[in-house]
Amino acid sequence: MENNIVELTNLVQRINKTNSNTALSSGTLSDALAQRDTLGLKCSVLSGLIQNASIVSTRYSQSEVKLVSTVDIAALQRQIDSLAREHRLLDSQIQQLNWAVELEDL
Repeated sequence: MENNIVELTNLVQRINKTNSNTALSSGTLSDALAQRDTLGLKCSVLSGLIQNASIVSTRYSQSEVKLVSTVDIAALQRQIDSLAREHRLLDSQIQQLNWAVELEDL
């Protein structure tokens, strides 16, 4: 088991070193991975906002409180679409680079 842990540590260190030393148009591969993860997180947060903002409540009488969405769902969806497109393009660049770059030694 100890040998496997040492081997895994070595592999993670090599991957991190390779990612930090691999240039991409907007910085390093490490930078691109962080940006891709951030774009995915933004999409997820905005999707959750849209999901919660578009809940339709059923009122049984006129005296019940009417829920009104205070966000522009269409604008948020356009923003999500743009972020998702940027995420896909960046992910494609990362995947292409993964096939072209050799893993560095320590």
